[in-house]
Amino acid sequence: MRAAVLHAAGSPDAFDICEVDRPDVGPDDVLIRVGACGVSFRDVVERNGTYKRDVSYPLIIGLEISGTVVEAGALVEDLQIGDRVCTKAFSSCGRCNLCRSGRETTCSRRRPVRGGYAEYVALPQDACVRTPADMPFEVSCGLGPSAGVAVNAVRDVAHVSIGETVLVTGATGGVGVPAVQIARAMGARVIAVTRSEDKRDMLSAIGAHEAVVAEPDAFAREVRALTDGRGVDVVIDTVGSRVFDAAFDSLAVHGRYAMVGQLYGENIAINPARIFFKRAQILGVGSVSRVQLEDAIALTASGVVQPQIARIMPLEEVAEAHRLVEGGAAAGRIILKP
Repeated sequence: MRAAVLHAAGSPDAFDICEVDRPDVGPDDVLIRVGACGVSFRDVVERNGTYKRDVSYPLIIGLEISGTVVEAGALVEDLQIGDRVCTKAFSSCGRCNLCRSGRETTCSRRRPVRGGYAEYVALPQDACVRTPADMPFEVSCGLGPSAGVAVNAVRDVAHVSIGETVLVTGATGGVGVPAVQIARAMGARVIAVTRSEDKRDMLSAIGAHEAVVAEPDAFAREVRALTDGRGVDVVIDTVGSRVFDAAFDSLAVHGRYAMVGQLYGENIAINPARIFFKRAQILGVGSVSRVQLEDAIALTASGVVQPQIARIMPLEEVAEAHRLVEGGAAAGRIILKP
């Protein structure tokens, strides 16, 4: 099968498009013929060496996978040949205390999903959730690491409620877009932040009540002005360190700061007094559970979540796809079709 293989961390040109063996299928695995694979920022930081967890070479990356089950191991019970599926970002054991108490995203035996930059990928059945037969692969491929994580952040961690004001950073990104859509559907007022004036119209189209166009460290004053000086009830931060100061300054007293992403390698520094004087809650979001992904699929099927697709590209253009995502040039998802 054809695959885009990394032999070491590097630039977008580090990918080697070559023929490799189809992966072996274990008793708990399914073999998926890849229909589409989104290019996520986790792919970018794995490729460039920033993200090192469980990384070894040679490596086929790609976690936003959708496709068709073509083979199933002897222990697979929930999926059948011919099922259309999309993936979580990891598989969990399903047996430990964390898994059995609804905290599977922190399972100590979790294994990352990778391998979507290829014609076929073998994954544990736990990592895969069935999708409707009429849902295009280009739509379903990113639902786990994008809409599913947004469900986790907006509904289950930040507990957004009707009438609150929510600030979303990186609002045109993979998690940002569904976070805007879900927060609006829950009755919140949504302020979306982007660096590009060209993306303002997109933010209005996906449901943002206001769009703030500013550099990462310079949007707090405008957000305060939009809220009559009060600030926002909730921050959904999909960017991380480079926007932290401005996003925290935008937070109202008793606000909740949900940290979803960290796209860069630097640390942040904060005087603890800023947290307790504001009575702020800083909340870690993490990944997506099976239930959250199932809910994200249902929200997409009903039209609440509407993934924005910028380009669909062949596997041979993976380097260009990474340049687009890393540079933040695309308004919407970049999708590979292996």
